[in-house]
Amino acid sequence: MLSGDLTEQIVNLKACTTGDVVVHGSATLVHALLDKGLVDELRLMVFPIILGSGLKLFGQTDAPVTLQLVSATPLGPDGVLLLIYQR
Repeated sequence: MLSGDLTEQIVNLKACTTGDVVVHGSATLVHALLDKGLVDELRLMVFPIILGSGLKLFGQTDAPVTLQLVSATPLGPDGVLLLIYQR
C-alpha cells in the first residue's frame, strides 16, 4: 500500500527491491507515475476488441511523454499483441 509522497514511496520501493516493480490494472497510479517521470517501461497487452466506451489509457498529462517501441510480440492466433515501450 502506498501512502504519502508518491515519488518518495517509489524511490524507497525501488531501493529495497530487486527486479521489476510492476503495476497491474491501476490507470490512476500509472498516470501519476508517468506524470512524475517514475516509469521506465510500459508493457501493454492489446486485444482486438472494440467496446465503444471506457477509460482512456493515456489521458491528460502535465507534459508530453516520449516512448520508444522496443518489442511487439503476437500472443497466440487471436491477434493479441504484447507491446513494450521504454522512455
